[in-house]
Amino acid sequence: MPTAVTLLDRHVTLQCRSLDRLYLNAYVPRIQRSGGLAQFLEREGPIASPALLQRRSTRFVDALRAYCDAHEVPWVLFGRDERKEERLRPLFESAEERAAFGLVALGVAQERVSAFRARKITTPPGGVRFSFSRQAVYVNQYYLYIRDAEFGRSFIKFSSYAPWGGRLYLNGHEWAKRQLGKRGVRFRSLDNGFLSVADAGALAEVCAALGPNQISAYFARWSTALPLPIGPAERRDGYEYRLSMLQVEVADTRVFDRPLRGRQWFEAVIRDQLSLGRPSEVSLLFGRRISRRTPGTFRTKVIHLDTAPAIRIQYKRCAVKQYLKEGRALRTETTFDGPAEVDIGTSLRNLPRVVALGQEINARLLEHERASEEARLSGRDLAALVLPGRQDGRRIPALRFGDPRVSALLAALSQLGFEAAGFRHAQFRRSVAVLLGGEPEEYTRARATYDLARLRAHRLVSHAPRRHRYRLTADGLTVAAFLTKLNDRVLAPGLAHCTGERSPAPSPTWGRFDQLLDQLCRDAQLAA
Repeated sequence: MPTAVTLLDRHVTLQCRSLDRLYLNAYVPRIQRSGGLAQFLEREGPIASPALLQRRSTRFVDALRAYCDAHEVPWVLFGRDERKEERLRPLFESAEERAAFGLVALGVAQERVSAFRARKITTPPGGVRFSFSRQAVYVNQYYLYIRDAEFGRSFIKFSSYAPWGGRLYLNGHEWAKRQLGKRGVRFRSLDNGFLSVADAGALAEVCAALGPNQISAYFARWSTALPLPIGPAERRDGYEYRLSMLQVEVADTRVFDRPLRGRQWFEAVIRDQLSLGRPSEVSLLFGRRISRRTPGTFRTKVIHLDTAPAIRIQYKRCAVKQYLKEGRALRTETTFDGPAEVDIGTSLRNLPRVVALGQEINARLLEHERASEEARLSGRDLAALVLPGRQDGRRIPALRFGDPRVSALLAALSQLGFEAAGFRHAQFRRSVAVLLGGEPEEYTRARATYDLARLRAHRLVSHAPRRHRYRLTADGLTVAAFLTKLNDRVLAPGLAHCTGERSPAPSPTWGRFDQLLDQLCRDAQLAA
């Protein structure tokens, strides 16, 4: 079976790096707090009362109904837990057949949101005022499903209650398809992506061009054309909507020349990563520090949904996922459920930073998988590793291959190689203790310090200046991955056959033995 490296190098016909799904928040900054809401309502009456809130909400819904009636747009009531995309699919398909753009449907669903609730306060003598506070309430959300000339299928939804927040859903791949169409570049679509493109350079240029300006233009276009809870006059007075990022997906798609190649790639990679022992609680590809106080769960999962394989890596509310699109393309996808988790502000102007980080994470995962599979080690390198030596007059302790503690050290390096900013002493100690299979207290800080010194002396890791972090060197991952795979895939099964309790068949000739050993090495994807 071909290796994962060979499949990506020789059997990929198209690579596309692009924004995928975008889910954005629309809000009015000046009415996010109770004082700002009171000032806003006092524009309509002497007392900021809930009656003014109700009047504005009623006026907004009436304007939506009038718009739908004038443009013959269907009004759809969603049931609880109903799949909205499936319900709206026929309406979008009908609009696409008619080449019609605009509002396709208006959906109504009751959802839980954070909104203002009023509390009546009596003031002497006989006066009344109201205070407002944010609470979780169930109110109607109005989904404006739009077929846009630039973004295709999209929607904007608004809450019917103060502070009248909104959400936007857009898709970067659909935007790219329309830009290629304008340029006259032929392409074949893959579900939410591209199967083939006549001009790969034009595709890369188009995908790189999508940013805050295009998204802001979309919202400005439809906030002018459609009724909004905050009217044009109020927006001109400074009560304008702003956009921030809620969820951003950054994708790297590699299309294989045959569907079989995708299955072969996953078989090679999943086996490789399982044998190297992916970590369960580290910061992985995100380069973020994890402490005992860090909320959330951090893990790697290898998922098999029926026959569709996937690899998923989680960090707080961010995730990296690898899966097959329609069995033809490898999609590596980083999803940020709130960029603040990686110390990037949620303002839309920070979208380029999020995209750059997502592309870096996708590339890092693919490179790590490549480095793990391409592990090679020469005889002289192995001798320098397993025998003691001297450097600058100092003795270098040996890393004796086959020693359980050394095997645990190398496997731990394979795990911690994901750490973008380097790994800490405590992370290394925890990983080695788990791999040794004993109690964590048995692998002391002193032992961990001694082992790190050995690894540094053999130039497998380096110590970051003025920081309590260690990094794998250029050869560190290669050596760790090679020896870990050699031990787990060749020596352990080979010795099991030689020393098993059952009597083996008569000993083969040395020629047959060499053939079997060569086959075992090929199966392990190790160099001869």
